Amino acid sequence: MKTFVLMIVLMLLSACGLEQMGVGTHSGEDGIWRGPSYGKHMAGTCYAAGLDYPEGYDWRADPEKGKVSCDLVLFADGVPVLKVPVGERNEISADKARYRIRSGCLYTDYTDGETTVFRKDGMEVARYAGAEDILCMEIHDGRIHSLSRPKDSAGFVYRVDGELVLERSYATPYLHIDEHADSVRFFFCQEQRTTSGDEMRYYHVADGIVRQVAVDSSISKVWDIRIIGGKMHMAVSFPDISPVLIYGDKRETLDYISSQEVVSCTFCDSRRLCLNTRIRYSGDNLMTDILWFGGEEWVMYRITGTLSSVMVDDEGYAAVINSTSSRSGLIFDGGKAFAMPEGYGVYSKECLARRDSTLLVGLSSDDGGPPLIWKAGELDTLRINGPLTCLQ
Repeated sequence: MKTFVLMIVLMLLSACGLEQMGVGTHSGEDGIWRGPSYGKHMAGTCYAAGLDYPEGYDWRADPEKGKVSCDLVLFADGVPVLKVPVGERNEISADKARYRIRSGCLYTDYTDGETTVFRKDGMEVARYAGAEDILCMEIHDGRIHSLSRPKDSAGFVYRVDGELVLERSYATPYLHIDEHADSVRFFFCQEQRTTSGDEMRYYHVADGIVRQVAVDSSISKVWDIRIIGGKMHMAVSFPDISPVLIYGDKRETLDYISSQEVVSCTFCDSRRLCLNTRIRYSGDNLMTDILWFGGEEWVMYRITGTLSSVMVDDEGYAAVINSTSSRSGLIFDGGKAFAMPEGYGVYSKECLARRDSTLLVGLSSDDGGPPLIWKAGELDTLRINGPLTCLQ
């Protein structure tokens, strides 16, 4: 009899979700709901986060312009484990760019125009004066390392757990924070006025210490700088050649571009060499992306679509092109291409992950349907009314 009752409970949980069954706990007045599996971070788990609006509300049109009550929900292998109310009271924004999943935990940032707040699973972990937009954020040794830009201001700020470490006016950071040789590092560039005119200078920051990077004066633009495999790599342009990869004393011209205009060129990862170059065709102004992996290995995506999200890992590369009015979306896993479910696309660049060699893609509906997790061609439905914002 007990076995029969348990089977019924499990069926109901899978059919209607934990919150609807009233399972789990709330933590007082803040309204945060935690399911029975909350905090049980297990290897191989797929974590996903999305917004859940009231049933019947059209979140795509958002007639209440972000003021309608909704929740930010964290899933573990499709089961809801955390639900945090969105809004000013809980200092959780409905902006998809303000959510990140790291090590199974949901990190959010929020500003009310006067202060900026970081929260982990809905609970405050850092607060500081000033309104800032978080450009990128990573967790190292349990501490939040962030690059941000003050509202209505140029330059950037580097903080650790909200504490100011470095501030530069009129400088631009390259948007990646990496750990290398037991130190946290990033790069930035800044225009410097000299006796011979203005020139761009480049800097390397390791544990808050700034050092200038030597760059050949004949280089017209440095697209990106990153330490890969223990060596500093630069993707650059010369007046008549673009792009060129420089590492140590070596220079490698990426001649797959021919005469097309380079729009952007960035490194995809700090552990393996991969460049994502976006080019524009002069004749019709169309853009497309090229992934380059060193030597002669490169992949060019279709001219009529640009990559919405890219991931490079030990299993190879993965990429997504969202659908357009004339073409359906595509999911690329290594050398294979898969048609995206009709009416679906990725909502943010944080919607790619891999678990046990299986590619996972978080998809949101253009027609207001529930979000999906694509698993090597199979589809799992998440029972929320809203978009899927990030995956890990």
